[in-house]
Amino acid sequence: MNMRISIMLSVIGLLFTCASQAQAQAGVGEKSRKLLYYFNGGIGVYIPTATHSALGETGFASSFQFQIDYKKHLFGRLFFDQYNIAFHTRYTARDGANLYINGKIPSTMIGIESGYRWHIKRFSPYVYGGLGIAITDVPFLQDSETSKDVVLTTDSQSALAFRSGIGITYKISKMFILYMESQYLSFPVTTQVYNGSLSGVSLQIGFKTPLQ
Repeated sequence: MNMRISIMLSVIGLLFTCASQAQAQAGVGEKSRKLLYYFNGGIGVYIPTATHSALGETGFASSFQFQIDYKKHLFGRLFFDQYNIAFHTRYTARDGANLYINGKIPSTMIGIESGYRWHIKRFSPYVYGGLGIAITDVPFLQDSETSKDVVLTTDSQSALAFRSGIGITYKISKMFILYMESQYLSFPVTTQVYNGSLSGVSLQIGFKTPLQ
């Protein structure tokens, strides 16, 4: 756990270091533009790309981001996302009894990404991509060594995940901007419930507001 916290703090430190360097560069030259800071928050659905009887059709996704705009078209984001992927499974115990389980696989992902946007009046389409660390509570079913009981337990696993996507913002006012985006997430975590990747597509809607 300490190692995971160290990784998260290192990622945050790297982002703020880059932001400080970019801020210093922004003050050089008449054509430079100051940095703009935003808080973003959104919710949506998560749909696994691989169909399997154990996986639910949809899951829940939420996202919080600290965004930095640099110059006219470039931006970077520190993101903190949470996913709940629905699953159901059947387990046959040693005595022949069947155990049916419906649950969710929770996962938290933190990372950095960069993107490019266009400006069309109040609309701004954009593309982005980045990397992060996904921490997932993976469910396991275990037979008890001393009885016929079956134990449902979890084990936290960390993995490097890649994500990219497209989106569009609509500026309602200076302080309130709506956004919609679709995202592909490469999620290389396997479980006993489903021995395959949990990669999927997330569809989200949210808002962003300036911090200065």
